[in-house]
Formats: sequence, C-alpha cells, structure tokens
Amino acid sequence: MENRTLGFRELLSLSVGQVIGAGVVTLVGQAIGLTGRSAALSFAFAVLLGVSIILPYILLCTMIRVKGGNYSFVATILGEKWGGMYGMAFTLNCFTLGMFGLGLGSYIKALCPGTNEQMIAVAGITIFWLANIVGVSFIAKIQNVMSTCLIIGLAIFIVVGLFNLRPGVMDVTSPEFFTNGIDGFFNATLILVFSCTGQSFVVAFSKEAKNPRRDVPYAILAASGVIFVVYALIAIVAAGVLPVDQVAGKPLTEVAQHLLSRPLYYAFIIGGPIMALATTMNSSYTVFSRPFHQMTRDGWFPGIFAKTNKNDVPYVLLTVIYIIAIVPVLAGYDIKTITSNSVLLSRISDIVAIIAVIRLPKVLPEAWDNRYFKISKTVYYALMTFSLCVTLFIIVLSLRTLTLPLIIFTVSAIVVFFIYATLRQKSGKVKMEKSYELQ
Repeated sequence: MENRTLGFRELLSLSVGQVIGAGVVTLVGQAIGLTGRSAALSFAFAVLLGVSIILPYILLCTMIRVKGGNYSFVATILGEKWGGMYGMAFTLNCFTLGMFGLGLGSYIKALCPGTNEQMIAVAGITIFWLANIVGVSFIAKIQNVMSTCLIIGLAIFIVVGLFNLRPGVMDVTSPEFFTNGIDGFFNATLILVFSCTGQSFVVAFSKEAKNPRRDVPYAILAASGVIFVVYALIAIVAAGVLPVDQVAGKPLTEVAQHLLSRPLYYAFIIGGPIMALATTMNSSYTVFSRPFHQMTRDGWFPGIFAKTNKNDVPYVLLTVIYIIAIVPVLAGYDIKTITSNSVLLSRISDIVAIIAVIRLPKVLPEAWDNRYFKISKTVYYALMTFSLCVTLFIIVLSLRTLTLPLIIFTVSAIVVFFIYATLRQKSGKVKMEKSYELQ
C-alpha cells in the first residue's frame, strides 16, 4: 500500500506551484512586446484555452488513480506502442527544468548583480534534485511554505501596482493595446498557453492522494481559477505602470524597481518570481519521473532506472532528469530556445492523450461507471471533442511561427521515438503491468 498522505490542500499547493512559474515571471514581458497592454487579455484567454486543453486530464482523474502519470492511461487505452511513443515524447519536458533554472538565475542576479546566472541555475536545479530524493511528503511540506510565500510576494506587486497605474490603462482603444493587431494578440496567447497547463501535472501525484477522484480534479480547477486572476492582474500592472516600450520583452523587475520601495522590492523578488520558479522546479522532478518510473517497470528502459531508495523514490531516474536539465544550461541555451523546442511536441502529445481519454469509457467501462462527476456520455464526448479542437487550433497557430530548425527537430524527434518504441516492443522486453486502479 502506497503512502497516501496528500489531501486537497497539498495537491492545490503542488498544482499552483507547478503552474505559476515560467509564464508569469519569464513570458509576461514577451507577451507585452507582442500585444502591449492587451497582454492581460492574452493571459486570460490563454488560461481558458489551457483549461480546455487539460479538460481530459480533469475528467480522467474522476475515474481512475494512475500510478505512472499520463503515460499510464495512454498505454493502457491505446496500447504498448502508443504508450511508449507518448512516454518518450514526455522526456523533452525535462529540458524545461533548465528554463526554470535560468529564470531563477536572472532574478537572483537582479538582487545580487555580478552573480553568474548559469551557476545559480545549476545550484537551484541541484537543490531541488536533492530535496526530491528525500520523498514526496517532504517536498509537499516545503511546497506549502513556498506557495504561501509566492502568493504574498505576488500580492505585494499587484496591490501596490494597482494603485499606481497610468491613466487610461484599461482603455482598449489606446494605441498601447493590440500594438501588433490581432496577429500580435494571438501570438502572445500562443506563447502564454504553455504556461497555463502545468496544473494538470498534479495527475502524477494521484498515487499518493487520499481521494484522487475528488481532490485531484478540484485542485486542477482551483489552480486554474487562481492563475486566471493572478496572471491577468500581474499583466495589467506590468504593462500599466510604465510606458509599454519600456517594459516590452523585460522581466518583472523593470516595473518592480520603479514601483516598490527597496524592502518591498526584495520581498517581491524573493516571495514572487523566485518562489514561483522554486515551487515549479520542486514539483517538476516528481511530475517528470513518475511516467519514466512506470515505463521502466514496463520494460521500456533498462531496469536500473527503476531502483528506489528507502522512501520509494526512483533516485536513478531523478539523477538522469537532473543531468538532462543542466545540459542546456551549461551549453548556453536561452529561455526562449528551450521553450520553443518543447512546446510544439508537447501539444502533439496532448492530442494522443485526448484520444486516449475519449476511448476510456469503451475500453474501461468499469472506470466510466466509477466516475466522480456523473455526466452523461453525450456531454462527455462533447467536452472531449471541444478539447481536441482547441488543441488542434493551438497547433495550427504554432505552425505559423515555426522555424526550419524547429520543424526538423520536431519531425526528427517523432521519427526517433517511433523507431525506438517499435524496436523495443519487438524485442519482447516490454511487459506492461496494470498501473491504474479504481477507488
């Protein structure tokens, strides 16, 4: 019997900590550069699109407890090969830990000029790697503390900022709104959607949840409500205190320095951006390792990766993820490069996951009968179709901004994952075990 200690509060902290990170502290400046003061509207729209994309995960968790994250239900419903391909594609998410580390480094450098961003990034990635080796209960406790600091830090920025907005900041007819027209607005929304779906990764913690059918979906929905309000308010302040051309493409420190007294500035940087990135990094190790651990148990990877310590933590896998995270940092890649090389493949993976959830009532009728939200099949399939259409819409928008290197990277990755999954399955080493259960 697993150690099931996570209730709604812990799951909400993990969910909020996972989603509030890259978007609010590293992408808001880019969004302002694309669409001006309407970045707040882009954030609000991005959150709604994000909820539409992760809707299948919300409904999935009302039916079954998955032990291997999203990989478990994809492999269970669509079969071994598709599960293997999905799990391999999920490996690219590990690179985003490097993005979070670099974001952490940029904000610490704002507090301590002269520090090396790369070294700070590596140090942060290392600290949370060690914390996760201790176990899920430990990281849940420190997540509660950091999430509280996060909300306080962001609240300082928002409250003070709302009292110092420039005149006409909400005038949508202003030339500082929709600065690059409708294309700029949709391009801003596109880069922000990436930061509005992370709350769904709390699915990986359903193994330790006391009541996953109820608490996991409610935690995801509550976290979505939190970021809808927080992201929009932060974007209003970020674009509304100074002229747009002074903050476009800049981190939140530009506005915070102008807005806050020195003590409040330090409180904001430590409690806001630094905690936002720290909470995301803290929960990411478990989120990323959970599918790979189950994949190893199923035979997709060498058995050594499944080794656990006395706290049931797959320390070998955590170490592999740690190495994957620091490689792009040490190689000198920037945040934008790391993000663009993972977001498109992530959206394609979402298509596979949505198809799996659509088929769930037919493949696992006992899970459908076990659902917590007693919606009809007609409503269920309508919601899944809507989610699928939104995800396809995001992919189509992504295609408009693809560069040749990104196209080559994405196609090459898909081909490599397909070949590996096919060969591994034919080798006879893949023997999938049941990695879900009804409650």
